[in-house]
Amino acid sequence: MKTILTLTLLLVSIAATTFPLPASAGEFVVIVNKGNTATIDKEAVAKIYKGDMKSWADGAAVAPVDLPDDNPIRASFCTEIIGKTLSNMKALWAQNVFSGKSVPPKQLPSDDEVKKFVSSNKGAIGYITSASLDNSVKAVIK
Repeated sequence: MKTILTLTLLLVSIAATTFPLPASAGEFVVIVNKGNTATIDKEAVAKIYKGDMKSWADGAAVAPVDLPDDNPIRASFCTEIIGKTLSNMKALWAQNVFSGKSVPPKQLPSDDEVKKFVSSNKGAIGYITSASLDNSVKAVIK
């Protein structure tokens, strides 16, 4: 019995390190360019990332960016902000592209690249880990 308990604890420990839980909502922030004065809420962000909102209230084009598919923050963002799984989002974008409705957000490899893009493009929007937030961008959803 002791061997079974030890083996079970060992397997749970291995599983926890091999298959980490996705990041929680508090671990990312949605960011925009510091010059963006639009009112941005969760619903607007979801519309942007589903391809339903393509311009800001002032008429400027929205330029959304994503982190890579394998980034756990992206999965959390999709679930917490958009209300869809990453797989659902891929299917949605395949449909949007096929129908000519819109193109998916550009993928950037890291938080630093997302911040760099957002800080240099007035219409840009992205998301990064909370720990990466600095004064080069403006957080709109924490």
